Amino acid sequence: MDNYFRYSYEKCPICEKEFANDDDIVVCPLCGTPHHRDCYKKNGECSNFDEHNKGFRWAPSEKNKLVTEDTIPLPPINNEGENSSPETFTPPIFADMQNLLSVFPKEIAPDVKTEEVASFIQLNAIKYVEKFFNMNSGKKTFNWGAFFFTPYWFFYRKMYKLGAIFLALTLLLSVGFSFIPSVQKLYSDITEWTEKYNVEEAKDLTEEEIEQAYAERNEMVLGNTTGSALVMLQGGLSLAIQILVGFKANKWYYNHTITNIKKIKSQEPDIQKQRLLFFKSGGASVGITFLAVLVNNMIVMAVEMLSTFIK
Repeated sequence: MDNYFRYSYEKCPICEKEFANDDDIVVCPLCGTPHHRDCYKKNGECSNFDEHNKGFRWAPSEKNKLVTEDTIPLPPINNEGENSSPETFTPPIFADMQNLLSVFPKEIAPDVKTEEVASFIQLNAIKYVEKFFNMNSGKKTFNWGAFFFTPYWFFYRKMYKLGAIFLALTLLLSVGFSFIPSVQKLYSDITEWTEKYNVEEAKDLTEEEIEQAYAERNEMVLGNTTGSALVMLQGGLSLAIQILVGFKANKWYYNHTITNIKKIKSQEPDIQKQRLLFFKSGGASVGITFLAVLVNNMIVMAVEMLSTFIK
C-alpha cells in the first residue's frame, strides 16, 4: 500500500508540509518519524534525533486511523522512557524498504528476522536479502563486486579478517613473484622496451620500424620462458582467487551478517539498542576501504624500491 495512506494528514517535521499522495516518504529507523526523502537527506538525520535517547517514538495523529497489514505498531512508552512491550516491538525501517521486504519470509534464519538483516546490510539491502534467500533454497549466486574488487570489497563490507587474508594473498602474488630473477628480468626488459618505443615517438616510426619493435618484444618474451610462464601463473592464480571470491562472497557475507546479528541480540536485550548496533556494526566502510588501498600501494612501492636497491 502506498506510503501516503499510512501518513495521510501527517506533516513532514522539516518542511512542515502535509504529505501528498505522490510524495516520496522515508521513516527514521529508530523512532518511526516520517519525512520527505529529500528533506531527510538535506537535514542529514532524523528531525527528532536529539530525542532518541529519551525513548521518543513517533505516533500518528488522531485523524490517521487507517491500519494496514504492513503498518508497524508503535508501543506505549513507560515512565522510564522504555518500551513497555519490547517483545512485540520492532523499530521500523525505511518505509519503502519495508514494502519491498514484504515479499520475503519474515525470518531469513532461525531467530533472525529479514528486516534485521536489511537493517544490518543497509546499502543494497534488498539485493542481498534476495541473494541470501536464493542461497538458502540451493541456488548459486555470484558477487561481481567482490570479483572485480578483491580484496577491497571485504573491507567495504566490514569483513576485516577475510579482507586481510585476501589482501595478503594478493600482495604475495604480486610482490612475491617480482623477486624471482627470471620475472625481474622480464619486467626490466619490458620497461626498457616501453621506454625505447614510447607513445610520443611511436607515431613517427615507419611500418618497418614498428614491425621490428614488436619482433623485439616477442623475442624478449619468448626468450625468457621461465619468466613468462611465472607471469602467466601469477595471472592465473589471481584470476582463480577472484573467481573463488565471486562465488563464495555472498555466502561469507551471509554468515558474517547472521553471526553478528545473533551476537548483538544475545548481548543486548533492548530492541532499540539492538537496531542501533546493527547500524553501527553493519553497512559499509569507505574509510577502511581507502585505508586498505593505501596500505597495499605503500607496500608495493616499498617492495619496488627494495627490488631496485637490490639490483
